[in-house]
Amino acid sequence: MPLTKEELQKNEFYQKLREQDRTDYLNTLEQKRKLSGGIVVNENGQQIIGEETPPLRNDAGVFIAVEDPFDEGNNLQDPDQIIKIKLATTQYLTDPYWDNVLDREFSELWEY
Repeated sequence: MPLTKEELQKNEFYQKLREQDRTDYLNTLEQKRKLSGGIVVNENGQQIIGEETPPLRNDAGVFIAVEDPFDEGNNLQDPDQIIKIKLATTQYLTDPYWDNVLDREFSELWEY
């Protein structure tokens, strides 16, 4: 007979299994961060994630989104989980000077 969510929260075996999965998940995440160079050690010896850390990616260059192991259904809010996009737009000038330089009329279409 399946257990309800409330019964699972009280089940000691389930809680140990869940904590073991969470620990494995965090260890895997730490390995990925070490391989990508995303972990910085500060003066106190603590491991932190630098603000300029690039997003986590796999070998193919695909972004790796990591779920927060303590808040199910939400992503981590660490700097390596944010993709920064530079918006570059092209601005075209509409200066009357261009009319003096370029012939903008389609004169070949009017010749019959």
